[in-house]
Amino acid sequence: MTHHAWTIGSGDRDDVQKVTTLPELHDVLHMLKLPGLALPAWLTMDPWRDKPPADGRYVFNEGGSNEWSVVWTKVTYGPGDES
Repeated sequence: MTHHAWTIGSGDRDDVQKVTTLPELHDVLHMLKLPGLALPAWLTMDPWRDKPPADGRYVFNEGGSNEWSVVWTKVTYGPGDES
């Protein structure tokens, strides 16, 4: 099972940092009730069929008062890890 280390940042709260699967990250994004929650396309992929990008950044409303972001990177457990 693939895990990602990620950070959700928002101007009005402390950053949230965790290492989870993509479905768990999806749950956290919804629990935070961020403004205008527009999910990045890689979060809506079927994790069993599609491969999300290994790392990246998504920003909602860049520069606006409701700005929030999520930064992620795939966690590699060791040589030969194909998950």
